[in-house]
Amino acid sequence: GGGMSKPMWRPGTKGPGILERAGDERSDVIINKNKNLPLTTQRQRLPIYANRSQILYLLERYRTVIVVGETGTGKTTQIPQYLYEA
Repeated sequence: GGGMSKPMWRPGTKGPGILERAGDERSDVIINKNKNLPLTTQRQRLPIYANRSQILYLLERYRTVIVVGETGTGKTTQIPQYLYEA
């Protein structure tokens, strides 16, 4: 398809973008809009939560699972937590 591709970047250099900027200044800080909510609610609002059951099923069934998602979706923090809780 004729979609726009993301620019390539080399590890160790500044990445091509972030989710949200803090104020008008350039910053690599990602703001948690849900910080005043209970932790359980914050976790349920992460995009990865909708796929929790499928991810646990795939991890149980297959030796290797590759999860791809945008920055801030919960891949790094939530999958280990799901395994711990399972």
